[in-house]
Amino acid sequence: MTNTQTLIEPHWTDAHRAAHNIAQPVSTVTISVAHATGEALAHPITSHTNLPRDNTSAMDGWAVAHPQGPWRIIDQPALAGHVSQVELGAGEAVLIATGGVVPSGTFGVVRREFARVVDRDGAQWVEALDAREPFDQSHVRPAGAEAQLGETLVDAGVRLSPAHVGLAAMAGVDTVVVRRPVSVDILILGDEVIHFGVPGVGEVRDAFAPQFPAYARALGLQVGNVRCVPDTLEATVAAISGSEADVVITTGGTAAGPRDHVHTALAQVGAELVVDSIAMRPGHPNLLARRGEQFIVGLPGNPLSASLGGMLTLVRPLVCGLLGLPLPVLGEVVALADVHAPARDTRLVPCSLAWVDARRVGREMQWLGSGMMRGLAGADGVMVVPPGGVKAGSVVPLLDFPW
Repeated sequence: MTNTQTLIEPHWTDAHRAAHNIAQPVSTVTISVAHATGEALAHPITSHTNLPRDNTSAMDGWAVAHPQGPWRIIDQPALAGHVSQVELGAGEAVLIATGGVVPSGTFGVVRREFARVVDRDGAQWVEALDAREPFDQSHVRPAGAEAQLGETLVDAGVRLSPAHVGLAAMAGVDTVVVRRPVSVDILILGDEVIHFGVPGVGEVRDAFAPQFPAYARALGLQVGNVRCVPDTLEATVAAISGSEADVVITTGGTAAGPRDHVHTALAQVGAELVVDSIAMRPGHPNLLARRGEQFIVGLPGNPLSASLGGMLTLVRPLVCGLLGLPLPVLGEVVALADVHAPARDTRLVPCSLAWVDARRVGREMQWLGSGMMRGLAGADGVMVVPPGGVKAGSVVPLLDFPW
């Protein structure tokens, strides 16, 4: 195992970056483009054809062969999906549908709503009703206007959206190369945790098993085991060492209390600490460790600390690194009021967002204790408030949620 220099209580930005930098992209698989939405693209997508392939009409109307009408209609309409063999001569027109291949000899297309058909001398003629039509190549989509054969359509290192997939299919692409799924096991530590009903004295209701699998899937992880682990060193060691997932997430046991066994367990399984605690509130006792090619993220037992400090600060950039995606870019928000923070610690503050006078503004939520979830449940994003806090009107970095 390569020796790792442990970052002890780094600043938030350093921990966020370290979690991304420590990860090497996983291997790749080739899949159908139809099943690629949400996957991390490993190789660029290039167009297999000109897009559009041919000169096509952008409107329903008539393709005409001269700037001046009227034009005699030839009884061979150019429909989408059918290739017309007609070659327009001077003074001729052909009915054309949107997407239809433009016949040879076309000067431009006159839109249906700006034309009329009249009978004259045993033939049908089309006349323009607007002096502005047609003009040279009016309403004609040139072949290759959107993309040329071989042109890169989507760069590697992005998560494919439905629009990416649709574009690839239009360009004749059948398969894409993406990163293989990254697996995760979630270990919920603590004897005081119950999983049903109302907790009694000294008990807490499990807030992790109901939400963290969905959270992990939103980050791009493939969820494997979700296990509850007793508060003993032996059980903690066995649970971590027994996991074969790419990422192991533990909840609780990361501090220095009498029943906090994660640090000792990591040492016993041969894991190296990458980040040991972070100078932030909430979520100070978060950690990241590496065991060979496996990563262990230790989250505090308090739900807000685990969500903000662990999942957003460490797990999200780590997964991006494993999938070959860039470090998540922070947005910006204007604080509507003074927001306090400790002198040496970054403060992560759930906030509600709105647009006011073309500015994105954020209002600090209530219920922000490390064991509370109500503020996060009502938030639209998280302000990353620097040590010492900010004044009202200050521009503050913003973490958008991945859902």
